[in-house]
Amino acid sequence: MDRKRRDRISRQLKATTLPIDNLIQRSLHPAVTTVLILFVLACFAVAQEAPVTTPTPSPCETLIPSGVFDLVGFGRQVKISALTNPDVDGISVHEKWWHLEPSEGVYDWSTLDAYVARITPYGKNILIRIGTMGGRHSLGGNMPDWVMDAVGANTITYYDSGGVLRTIPLFWDQTYLDKKKAMIAAIGARYSGNPLVKVATASFANRHSEDWSVPDSTQIDGIPPAGSSEASRMLAAGYTHQKVVDAGTQIMDAAMAAWPNQVIYLAIGRIDRPLEQDPDSVARDVRDATRSRWGVNRLVIGKEIISNVMPFAPPDPTSAWELFYESGPAIAGQNLSACYGDPHCQMNGGNCNGLTADQILRGTVDHFVSYGGKWLEIYDDDVTNLLSAIHYAHQQLFIPCPTPTPSQTATPTTTPTATATATATATATPTPTATATPIPTQTPTPTPTPAPTPTPTPTATATVTPTATPRPTATATATPTSTPAPTPTATATASPSPTPRPRPTPRLRPTPAPRPL
Repeated sequence: MDRKRRDRISRQLKATTLPIDNLIQRSLHPAVTTVLILFVLACFAVAQEAPVTTPTPSPCETLIPSGVFDLVGFGRQVKISALTNPDVDGISVHEKWWHLEPSEGVYDWSTLDAYVARITPYGKNILIRIGTMGGRHSLGGNMPDWVMDAVGANTITYYDSGGVLRTIPLFWDQTYLDKKKAMIAAIGARYSGNPLVKVATASFANRHSEDWSVPDSTQIDGIPPAGSSEASRMLAAGYTHQKVVDAGTQIMDAAMAAWPNQVIYLAIGRIDRPLEQDPDSVARDVRDATRSRWGVNRLVIGKEIISNVMPFAPPDPTSAWELFYESGPAIAGQNLSACYGDPHCQMNGGNCNGLTADQILRGTVDHFVSYGGKWLEIYDDDVTNLLSAIHYAHQQLFIPCPTPTPSQTATPTTTPTATATATATATATPTPTATATPIPTQTPTPTPTPAPTPTPTPTATATVTPTATPRPTATATATPTSTPAPTPTATATASPSPTPRPRPTPRLRPTPAPRPL
């Protein structure tokens, strides 16, 4: 404390304590006077020194979104039934890079603007996903032709799941990365200020969709050069672990910077040998680097093959689900496909086993909840037609914003004014114990509540009323008694937190093994 401040406090204290001291000295025992002065000094010091506690933000301001997100396909309109359904907590909208940026630096915002305008009156959360891979738009991909022209020969060719030959940029090609980062910055600049936009997706190891998918097959596929495979062509093109990790961190940094008010969602997967000896290493390294730089809860890790045949948590530590599980609590997911109208029951491993679409979707939710997933993207056909299962999913997944509870705030107190009431005389042989009473310290807990004591709550006015048998006050003021009174202390009790949902009990029926990534 500097000298000027010390002098100011001394003058204020003198003006406060001298009249009290003169009055008390005429009526009370000297020991009582000493204790009272010590108490006033302590209160005054707390008033001068105690910092003002900055109010903590409402949990709603930092909470990762939760609940059911209606997964709307590219080019499809958001249905009014989803917008008015209280069990639907958010809408996932989809745009394609080729449509968003038909020529370099020229953007067509009509699709995303229309989605935002339609959703806004209903107050639903919004997730924005941009399809970026799959090669040239003119050949059925999601990428503008002008990007592929700029990339040139730095590409990899493969057959997609439908047997269609596709060519995409190498994940680490810097020209491709620069074009993609510029697009990410532009879309973030337009929508990051919208409070309903809660999530933006990002990807860097995706051959076609925004889900993780790396050309790592060792099967000879007939694509030149003769006798080659996806993995051998990737190695010949210069694949290394560090190149892919560097590409991933570039994209994640760009997304985090473009979307400062949102969480970034990254779907993860594996890269097999011979490209990686540890199949989870690239996803893990990018996850850890991003969370270290931007915060654990800014990056939400996801899986987009959520189904009724995924294992319940905790998974086998060697399985493809382990990295997802250990990435919690900031994890989310997307269903593998729709349950409604699928006679093959892909969401149940390709075999319905006598289960209805409603039962398969409910079982999928149970599996997902066992991992602690925050939100689940469910296909629009299911959101529209399986209302009972959607209600169940909402009940299991949605985390309501906690109702604010009044809490004590450490604020400077006014200078205490002691009022002496000289109505009693001191006992003949008082034995006061002038104990330096500790001032209860505000503990930063959610809702500190002083423990009940036999006396009223302390106030800023210290009233001294000595009697033959003085009672202790909550301000813990020592008083003369025949036996020293114990010093009461104030304790802070945290308010009870919501009881976490128990994990669902795994079903007893045999569960088919999860499909390989």
